Amino acid sequence: MSATSSMRVFLPVLLAALLGVEQVHSLMCFSCTDQKSNLKCLWPTLCPNSDNYCVTVSAAAGFGNINLGYTLNKGCAQICPRENINVNLGVASVNSYCCTHSFCNISTAGFGLRASIPLLGLGLLFSLLALLHLDP
Repeated sequence: MSATSSMRVFLPVLLAALLGVEQVHSLMCFSCTDQKSNLKCLWPTLCPNSDNYCVTVSAAAGFGNINLGYTLNKGCAQICPRENINVNLGVASVNSYCCTHSFCNISTAGFGLRASIPLLGLGLLFSLLALLHLDP
């Protein structure tokens, strides 16, 4: 069996497995503690069956162009601490975001766009289909 044939079989099986993860296992969320960048917060975590939410909490402080600090926390939770709060005190802000489906906490709370899981899945599907149609 050639490498191309193996890939044509492997990629659809992988895609089916990835799309079916949410129904087979419990909630999966991205997880991190006290990070400065969302890039360091893309570690997938399998949540306990008791957890119903993926949560993202961010906090920032500063004056004008002077940044005094930023922290980002993500993970699983049994309850939503406060659904989608945004508190801005002028020199400090705290933002939280809760959601209920796997990998829904990919974006930072209050900073940037919230990524759509169906849209990400569709992009993955089209990428895999494009790879299947490539001939060496």
